[in-house]
Amino acid sequence: MDFYEPHEIEALAERAAAGSHRGKQFPGLSPEEIAWRAREDAQGAELFRIAAYTGLRFGELLALRWGDIDIDARRIMVQRAVSAKVEGPTKSWQARLVPLADPAAEALARLQARGDYTGRDDYVFCSRLGWRLNPSAIRRRYNAARDAAGLRPVRFHGLRHAAGSLVARHADARFVQDFLGHSRIATTERYMHAKARPEDVERVNLAFRVA
Repeated sequence: MDFYEPHEIEALAERAAAGSHRGKQFPGLSPEEIAWRAREDAQGAELFRIAAYTGLRFGELLALRWGDIDIDARRIMVQRAVSAKVEGPTKSWQARLVPLADPAAEALARLQARGDYTGRDDYVFCSRLGWRLNPSAIRRRYNAARDAAGLRPVRFHGLRHAAGSLVARHADARFVQDFLGHSRIATTERYMHAKARPEDVERVNLAFRVA
């Protein structure tokens, strides 16, 4: 189960913000169109950051509304998701509170500063008309930004793996289960050994030390 480290997540976001998926731009674009594209690219970058720093599922990201977020209290109420183009309850049919780390809260604050489409019922990640984003377009932009950053090929879902695995280095299985919204602890256990934690390496070194 491969995933990106924080510095790789930031490299991915930086390439997304630079519009790496767009290729060569038409020189006759209007200032308004240029501004819209820059805004879309910035939103894509923040989407990738929030996916990696909150562990929200893809469908949960698509359904996320500003009324679900309390930046001051540093939390997200995850209570809906998009599946097969239909918005409904989460995969586990249960709402959960997700604590916001500083990078996630900062990304949301930058998105909120855009000025429009920030009402309680507005989607956090939206099109120019305020509609939900197209899943295929998001994945294409992700793949282009990933390749432009020179990162190894990890799927978009790997951002959720990153969240679970990075948190598992510093938290117990029950916390990780609640954080990711797993219905079974057995699903969470695979994150607990995704990568050895520093203290784990210290323990095995002590065990195998030659007298």
